[in-house]
Amino acid sequence: MAIIELRQLTKSYRVYQKREGLLASLGGLFRRQSREVQAVRGIDLDVEQGEFVAFLGPNGAGKTTTLKLLSGVINPTSGDASVMGYMPWK
Repeated sequence: MAIIELRQLTKSYRVYQKREGLLASLGGLFRRQSREVQAVRGIDLDVEQGEFVAFLGPNGAGKTTTLKLLSGVINPTSGDASVMGYMPWK
């Protein structure tokens, strides 16, 4: 039985674009432009009892975000996770 199970786990954030200049900054108070950033993209993972797992990757790869999802600090955008039979964010 898997201790940690992840199925298509994703997390995305909305990031607001800041334009340069005083007039553009004032205009940004009324019309904000944003884009969506995918921090975690569809992770599938099973960790069995007694296994050791390491997260390796470059900066911005989603390692910390995945661990925050597994600990229940943040909620996922979509997907399912089970840690020892519990959904961490509930």
